[in-house]
Amino acid sequence: MEFVDLHCDTIKAVADGDGDFPSGQGLHIGLPQLADANVALQVFACFVMATGKPEQDYKSCKEYLAAIDDLVASHSEQLSLVRSKADLQTLVEARSKGRRLTGIVKAIEGAVPLQGRVDLLDEFYQDGVRLLTIAWDDNEFCGTVFGSGGGLTALGEQLIQRCNEVGVVVDVSHASDEAFWNIAEITDKPFVASHSNARSVCANERNLNDEMIREIADRGGMIGLALGSGFICPEYYVHDKQNRIRIIEGFKNGTMTNEKAERLSEEALGSLPPAQIGQLIEHIRHFINVGGEDCLGFGSDFDGVTGLIADASGIGVLPGIAAEMVKSGLSQKVVEKICSGNALRFFGEQLA
Repeated sequence: MEFVDLHCDTIKAVADGDGDFPSGQGLHIGLPQLADANVALQVFACFVMATGKPEQDYKSCKEYLAAIDDLVASHSEQLSLVRSKADLQTLVEARSKGRRLTGIVKAIEGAVPLQGRVDLLDEFYQDGVRLLTIAWDDNEFCGTVFGSGGGLTALGEQLIQRCNEVGVVVDVSHASDEAFWNIAEITDKPFVASHSNARSVCANERNLNDEMIREIADRGGMIGLALGSGFICPEYYVHDKQNRIRIIEGFKNGTMTNEKAERLSEEALGSLPPAQIGQLIEHIRHFINVGGEDCLGFGSDFDGVTGLIADASGIGVLPGIAAEMVKSGLSQKVVEKICSGNALRFFGEQLA
């Protein structure tokens, strides 16, 4: 079984010195874990929280994108950059001949680095970015579930249209419900929710309701299963939400550091039982029942989320989840689609 993961925050951890990618030490995703889990394609999201200094946010994103290039260059036997349909085909052919090669797709989480300028999307496209999560918190383009709950702005409408024109996949994870439907109305290309689960199973506002699931599926888009317990387990989510609110507010007002956030999360959530794989399978079955078997993949949020699903220390948990899906009665064909087939088909259709 091979795997595709639509979202991780690993490059920020690597670039900020919080983990060692060649050994995997201190990370959910490192070079050994990608090989051991047989990951065919990994989307690396560059996340920059707004600092109030647009030029610095732009510079930070550029540094993360350059760090991805450095990783690929330093480990060219194990990693390859995927920017086009041809790149993807080369990857697939190499893997078909037994080479354990992982393709890397560049993404940006939150359009903050664009500094409110739609034209900068073209520059980031030239840097290799092929997926854009429109917003993490409210920005000049879009409202979010972490912010006002507002919809797309006029600039946001222009940004969605430009994404369609240049060939950047639009990602609605974190967008507000209003913004989701604004995007659905404007985009003429399939879009994704790279790391969002089913709201009917767990009422996390970051998850998708049934109408959203059907919309993404009917448009030929993709949904990535997030592996944080707060996305999966309703009881865990209640505590996770309270903790998240105070951490986000702290980052916004400048009183929160990464170290303090980790300590507060451990105090608030450390004693809670994590979500179980069986609960994740409830989400999977719900997605299949509502949207069909062709819209679903993984979007782990590794290295960007605390409180992982049970028995998970990182991406090495994916083969175990696949085995549990088969044991639960899902067919081998459906499991293979969820693990990699759907996402490989999607990128094969959407990349130029």
